Parts: sequence; C-alpha cells; structure tokens
Amino acid sequence: MLDVVKLATFRAVIQHGSFSAAAKALSLTQPAVSRQISLLERQLHTQLVRRTRHGVGATEAGRVLAQRADTILGQLARVEAEVADLAGLRSGRVRLGSFMTALVLLSSELSVVLERRHPDLFRQGHNPIEDVLVDRDTAMEQLAKAEIDVAIVFEHAFEPDPPPPGVEIVPLFADPPRALLPARHRLSGATQVSVGDLADDTWVRAHHGSAARLVDHVLLAAPIKPGIVLAGHGDEPLEAQALVAVGRGVTIAHDLNVLVRPDQIAAVPIAGGEPVRHIQAAIVRDQRAPAARAVLDALREVGRRRARRTDVVPP
Repeated sequence: MLDVVKLATFRAVIQHGSFSAAAKALSLTQPAVSRQISLLERQLHTQLVRRTRHGVGATEAGRVLAQRADTILGQLARVEAEVADLAGLRSGRVRLGSFMTALVLLSSELSVVLERRHPDLFRQGHNPIEDVLVDRDTAMEQLAKAEIDVAIVFEHAFEPDPPPPGVEIVPLFADPPRALLPARHRLSGATQVSVGDLADDTWVRAHHGSAARLVDHVLLAAPIKPGIVLAGHGDEPLEAQALVAVGRGVTIAHDLNVLVRPDQIAAVPIAGGEPVRHIQAAIVRDQRAPAARAVLDALREVGRRRARRTDVVPP
C-alpha cells in the first residue's frame, strides 16, 4: 500500500519542479526528499521522475500518479477535517433512545444544555440529536448492536434491573412519586398524602406495563383494595391522568410523568417519598465518540437540575 508521506513528497516535487524547492516547502532536507522518491520508485518498480536541464519532470507513470495523488491526498485531507470536527465537537450526530416522557421533556432540556456547551453542533439549523422511542429492554439491545448511541431509561426501586455486560448505567436523578387527585378532591390542597389516605377512593390503573405495576405495588404495600378503573388500552400516563382530571378516580405516577394541567389535577407528594423511580443514562462502556460523550455529560447536568427541583439525590 502506498505511503501517504512518500505520496505527498512526490506531489510536492512535481508541483515545485525540483527536489530543493520541494524540500523547502515541506521543511525537509533535499537528501530526505530524494530518499522518499527513491523508496517510492522502488515500491512501484518504475521510474517516476526524470531530471532535466530545467529541473525535475514526471515520467508517464509519474504523471498518472501525480493526477491520482491530488485526488487521494485531497480526500485524506477532507477525512482528517471531518475527524477533527468530531474531536473538536463541531459536528456529529447522536442517536438517543428514550421512553416517552423523557423524549418529550428531557430531550428538550438536553438540547438547551448541549447547545450552550457546544454551539457548533447546532450550526445552520443542524440538530445533532436523533430521538428514538424505546423501552429499557429495547434500549439495551440497541446499544449492544450500535443502533443507538445513548439511552435514557428508568428503573423502579422495587424492580431492580441490572444492565447487560458492556453497558454502563449513569444515575441522573431520582423521580419521586406523586398522588394524582382531581382538582376538587378533598386532599388536593394537602402538602402530602399516604396511600392509605386514599383507601376509599376509586383508583385508575393502566392495563399493563410499568404504570400498572406501580399501582399494583403501592396498593399491595399499603395494603388496600380499592375499586379499580382501567385506563385506555396501554401504558401511556396521559390516559390515566385524563380519567383523574374528570373525577373518575385517583392514581399514582412519578413526577416526570405528570403531564395534565395543574388546574385539572393536583400532584401531591407521597409521604415517605416511596417508591422512587431512578432515571438513568445508558451507554456502551467503550463508547469513545466525542458527540456521544458530550450528550452524556449534558444529561448529567440535566439530572443535577432535576434533582435540585425535587430535592431527591440519585444513588
């Protein structure tokens, strides 16, 4: 394979017309330039330059190589500039996997922090973040396959879920639970409530998924057995909250999942602050892409800001 240094030296000789002029342009000695050309000719088994009374000219083979050298060295320069852009965080794209409320809320907060830190990533309207909707299991699979670069995931305190080998979990913030009550509920103005305080209320529960398991967990731990209204057809927090807003019942959700307007729902802290949900970033341990590491660092700042708002520190 051709050596880039020898190729660049050869091009300089042809461009400048002499070994001495090429040596001056490359900050080399004339013997060093001559040696590079000799080694290149030996490698290619052909003569590339011919000395004349007017200097140095290219042979037919040398003219072909000189034409190709411009293209090859130009492409290498562009690749070098692109890598330098990435290393200097002047460009780059990061595929960010998130669950729904993180995609809606945290991704926008992330963009603000990232643009403040690395404005060149956002030049000419470029958005360096490509959002991908995933749950925790899918995020881990896609990280391992390099289909996403960073993920925002959550882990319930009552459902520990260790990551697979090779994936690093970075704690961002602890997401405290809230009792969601209709705005006119008798306890809507309370500073905090216990699950037992709501034993006589009808509870709204998702059909399945983590939101359903959260309701099941707190009712079993209380323990109370209230009437249950099933919300919608899935696990989206908005469906349950819409039923609470119209007075069909009460429910529990973590702070990040509270999406309905405060004039429709009262989000009251749960006494004792349990069960907490841990919001985390996930990244492959040997991930070295500068833009991905920059996103991870920006997520840490987003997490610190969120932790200050809730006064709950991640583990």
